[in-house]
Amino acid sequence: MPTKRTLIFIALLFLITFSTIFFIKSSNDHKECDIVIKKELDTNGNETRKEEHVCKEKYSF
Repeated sequence: MPTKRTLIFIALLFLITFSTIFFIKSSNDHKECDIVIKKELDTNGNETRKEEHVCKEKYSF
């Protein structure tokens, strides 16, 4: 049977992991992000459309 110290360590590890994931999900709001649409012609002369996600944030998760 695991000791009391081991159970506390596992509980704290789970709590820290859950808190970190929650913080990343809640703070990544993409308010400063934009979608850029580029139209180009391919080799056959067909018009292609490319969407690109551009973020001004330093870190984007």
